Amino acid sequence: MSRNPRTLVRTLSAGTAAGLLAISLAACGGGNTAGVGSDCTPAHDGLKTVADGELTVASYEYPPVTMLDGETFTGMEGDLITEIAKMECLKVTVTSSGGAGAVIPSVQSGRADIGSGNWLRTKARKSIVYMSTPLWSDPQAIVSKSGLTSDDLEGKVVGSVAGNLWNDSMQKWLGDNFRIYQDDESIYGDLEAGRIDALVAGAAVATHRFKDNPIEGATVINVKPNPNVPEFAAVGQVMLPSSLGNQEFGEALDEDIEKLRQDGTIKKILEKYGLDPAVGEPGAPSEL
Repeated sequence: MSRNPRTLVRTLSAGTAAGLLAISLAACGGGNTAGVGSDCTPAHDGLKTVADGELTVASYEYPPVTMLDGETFTGMEGDLITEIAKMECLKVTVTSSGGAGAVIPSVQSGRADIGSGNWLRTKARKSIVYMSTPLWSDPQAIVSKSGLTSDDLEGKVVGSVAGNLWNDSMQKWLGDNFRIYQDDESIYGDLEAGRIDALVAGAAVATHRFKDNPIEGATVINVKPNPNVPEFAAVGQVMLPSSLGNQEFGEALDEDIEKLRQDGTIKKILEKYGLDPAVGEPGAPSEL
């Protein structure tokens, strides 16, 4: 993660952060708003979580991956996490203060059990968090109004949201022409207004966004390998980060994810949000 003060150009307003600070959702015995029933039997006994009986999730608004609306937590990962919480008889509590840049630190510091928001498996993250088995694969893309590719970014003003794994490499490559944002609304607003030439994002997220919020002339072009950005060398695998200090929890999470893959739940979630269910078979775990 790179958070250079020179490139931190947008932050969530205090009102927005406060409004999204914490959402509590029940996740056992009948949907998001039902209480955790006394007859619920967890898939794994004795799991340690930040708060007893709760699954604390650090997240942020990133449709269609994570969608926070009032007291609901949905989206691809939101739905999957809700299913995991049901399996473990836990109530879901979502914290979103600090946006994308606060997710991994919240997991590392023990303020959250897991992080959510399209986090990819990388060699660097392996040393700071327990990376779950892959949920699905997610290619990165260049989004622009002029059909730019990953080979065309030299001399262009390019944006990315805080926490993206390619940020450090792109900062070194593009220097002051690379800008880091704290939220999607600001970065897409600047793209539409012409304040940046392009942005880097997950292809699925960008494509989904344009269905409801199109930008005239915008294209989403998957990245190609680029020597300046080693992270573009392969398609990323999305994971849920948890604490290195709670390996039992991480291993239980892996087993729950695989069960939801085998019973078709992951396929249904991907189809629900308009993605090719084939990405739900990402292969053996790997790191960028």
